Amino acid sequence: MLRSSGQVKFHVFFLCALASWPGSLLHTERSSQENKRLVTVRDCIQMTRLADSAYRSGASAKGRVVQFSPSGEHFVVVLRKGNLDQNTDDYSLLLYKTGQALDSPQPRVLLTLASSSNRPAISEVKWLDNDSIAFLGENPGGLPQIHTLNTSSGNLQRLTDHRTPILSYDVTADQKVLVFVAEPLRQKSAHEQETVRFGMVIGNQFLEEILAGDSWPFVATIREGEQLFVKYKGESARQISMQDVLLPQLPPPSLSPDGRYAIVTVFFRDPPRQWEGYQDTLLAERVTAKRVAGAASGVPGYILLDTTSGNVSHLLNAPLGLFPRHSEGYAWAPDGHSVVLSGTFLPLDVTDPRELDKRRKTKYVIELRLPNREITTVTERELKIVRWDRATNMISLESRYSSESAVYGKTGSGWKEFAIKPEDIPSDVPLEVNLEEDINTPPRISVSISKSNRRGMLLDLNPQFEELRFGKVEAISWKATDGHEVLGGLYLPPDYAAGKKYPLVIQTHGFAPSRFMIDGPWGGGAFSAQPLASRGFVVLQVGASRDRDQDRKYINTTQEAPRETAGYEGAIEYLVSRGIVDPSRVGIIGFSRTMYTVEYALTHSKYRFAAATVADGFDAGYFSYIGFPNKDYENLNGGPPFGETLQLWLKNAPGFNLEKVRTPVRIEVYSVFGIVGAWEWFSGLRYLGKPVELIYLRDGTHLLVKPSHRLASQEGNVDWFSFWLKGEEDPDPGKAEQYARWRELRKQQGENSKKLADVPRNN
Repeated sequence: MLRSSGQVKFHVFFLCALASWPGSLLHTERSSQENKRLVTVRDCIQMTRLADSAYRSGASAKGRVVQFSPSGEHFVVVLRKGNLDQNTDDYSLLLYKTGQALDSPQPRVLLTLASSSNRPAISEVKWLDNDSIAFLGENPGGLPQIHTLNTSSGNLQRLTDHRTPILSYDVTADQKVLVFVAEPLRQKSAHEQETVRFGMVIGNQFLEEILAGDSWPFVATIREGEQLFVKYKGESARQISMQDVLLPQLPPPSLSPDGRYAIVTVFFRDPPRQWEGYQDTLLAERVTAKRVAGAASGVPGYILLDTTSGNVSHLLNAPLGLFPRHSEGYAWAPDGHSVVLSGTFLPLDVTDPRELDKRRKTKYVIELRLPNREITTVTERELKIVRWDRATNMISLESRYSSESAVYGKTGSGWKEFAIKPEDIPSDVPLEVNLEEDINTPPRISVSISKSNRRGMLLDLNPQFEELRFGKVEAISWKATDGHEVLGGLYLPPDYAAGKKYPLVIQTHGFAPSRFMIDGPWGGGAFSAQPLASRGFVVLQVGASRDRDQDRKYINTTQEAPRETAGYEGAIEYLVSRGIVDPSRVGIIGFSRTMYTVEYALTHSKYRFAAATVADGFDAGYFSYIGFPNKDYENLNGGPPFGETLQLWLKNAPGFNLEKVRTPVRIEVYSVFGIVGAWEWFSGLRYLGKPVELIYLRDGTHLLVKPSHRLASQEGNVDWFSFWLKGEEDPDPGKAEQYARWRELRKQQGENSKKLADVPRNN
C-alpha cells in the first residue's frame, strides 16, 4: 500500500539530497580533484532527475520544476532516481514553504514510492486546494491508481481501484468529477487454448499481434485505443464509448473548472478526406494513408466529452498538427465557459476563397465558446498556449522553436496583444523556481524573488557528483559534407591531452546546449556519453542543423538519410582536422529515428566505421514495411517496393545493401515490435557471415526505464566500443561470456576483411 509522510522512512535518496544544504550534518568537504573517481554507467542510472515526463522527452524545464498551491504559500517538486539494488525507479514528493525557500530549507518529504514497472511511481501531481494534492501513484507489483494526499495531516486516500493501469486523469478541485484514461483488458490471442486447438483466422491483425499474443498490449491499444472513464463522487466509474483512438503518448484529458466538460486528445479513426486539403504534407499523407482496418490514422484532434450525459463529439471539425505535445495545447477560461486552443487548424467549411486558402495553411490560436462552439481568433502566429491567468484574464503564449512569446488579453468580445512578456503578468507567487543546468553543470534547483536580485540555491539534486571527474563538454558546430551547418556537443576525456588522437563515438540526435546530459538526451537507451569519456573516448552528441526549418523540409523524404549521413561525415572530418580523433577508430550509435540514418551511413557512406550500435528504432526496411505498412517507408525510399519504384528501394534502402556493411553491428530492441524492425538486418548480416549481435529486452520501453535494462544497454555499449575501438576488455568475471562471444565476432571480422575490401562502395 502507499504510505504518507508519517509512515515513510528517509531513504538514502533523501540523505544524499540533504548533503547539499549548508549546515547539514551530512555535509562533507569536497574531495580534491586527484581523489575523484571516473563516471560509470551506474552513476548515470542512480542520478537524481526531475521527474517531469515532458522534460525527460526534451521539453524545457521552464514551468515544470515545481507546482505552487493556489495561494502560493507552498510548492512541491517530484524527483526520481534509479535503484539498481531493487531494480526500481524511486520517486519522492517534496514540499517546501514558499516564504522559507531563500533560506535553504530542508523539505518535508510527503511521499516516497518505487515503481518496478516501466511506469512512473508518482506522476500528474495536481493541487486541488491549499492543503490537498492529487496524483497518480503505484508501488512495486501494483497498478497505478489516483490518490489524494492532505499535506497538513498526511491523510492518504485512493480514489480509484481500477483493474487495469490508469495512464492519465483530471479531477475537479472539489473532487466531485473525475475523468481518467486506462489500458483496456487484454484481448484473446493466438496463445489461448481454444485458438491453439482450432486455429486462428488471420485477417486485420498486425504481425506483432500474432507473434506476441497477450505479452504485448500495444497492438490492442493501437487498434482499439485506451479506454475513457468518468467517475462522480460516490458513484462507480462508467466507461465512455469512443469512436476515435486514445493512445498513451497523447496529452491527458482536461476537465473544465466546473466539471461539466472534458477535452480529450485522440487520433481520429476515420479522418474526413477533405482534410487532405490542408497544406501540410505529413498531415495529408496520414489522412489518405492505407491502414489496417480499424487502426488509428495518426491524425490528432480534440473531442469534447459532456460528463453528465457521457456524449462525445468533435470539439472542432479540424485536425491538429502531428505532434500534440509540441505546439498544440489548450487552457480553460477561469469561468469554464470557453477554452483557448493553440496549434489547431480551422474547418474548411467557408466559401470565401481567400479565407479558405488561409485556413488551408495556417495553424491558429483561437477561443472556443461552449456549448455553441463560437470561434474567436486570438492570433495566426504558431504559438503554444501556456496558461490563462485567472486574476488578469490574460493568456501567455510561447514558441516551440524560438524564444518568441506573447501576451493577449480580452477586449470586449475579441483579443488584443499587450506589449509585455508572460513573466510580466502580475502573480500571487513572488518566487521563481528554476532548474539550473548546462552542458557542464549538473541540475540544481534555484529560487529567486521576482524583479529583485535576491536568489538562492534550493537543492543540488546530485551532491555526490562532487566526487566524480567529468569530462569537459564543448558546444561545437561543423560543416556537413553537403554544406549545411550542424550543432553538437563534444565530450572530452577527463584527462584529455591536446595533440593526442582519441577514438570517437558519435551519438546521433538530441543535443541541447542548455541540458546536462550525463549519458544522452533522454537518460535511457544506448547512449553513455560521460562513461565513454571516462574510458578514454571522445564522444560527439549530434544535434540539429543551425537552420531547423531546413531540417524539417528533408524529413521523410529520400534526402533525409543522405543529409544526416553528410552531418556524420562532416563531423569526422572536422574533428580529424582539429587533431582530436583517430579516423580509423570511429564508432556510431543510432537510436529511434536515427537507427535508420545510421544504417544508411553504414551502407552508403564513404567512411568505414569501426563499430556501430542501432537501438530500438525505425529502419525503413522491406521486412518492416511488409510486417507493419507505413507511408514513411515509401517516402524515404522513393515509392512502394513494387513495380518501377522497386529499383529505388534497391538503391536507397539500407536493408537491400547489407553486402556493403564492413562494421561490427550491435542491435538492441526493447519490444516485439522492435524484433520485427531489426530482424532484416540481424538475419541478413548473420546470413552474410558478418559480425552482428542482437540484444532483446523483451519488456523494455522505447526510453528505457528499469535500471537493469539501462545497465544492460548503456554498459553493454561502453564495453562494445571499448572492445572494438580500443581492444579493451572489462576483467569482471560476470562478463566472460560476453567477451567470448565478441572474440568470435572479431575472428569473423578478420576473415571477412579481404572479401569486404573488394566490395564496391558509394562515394
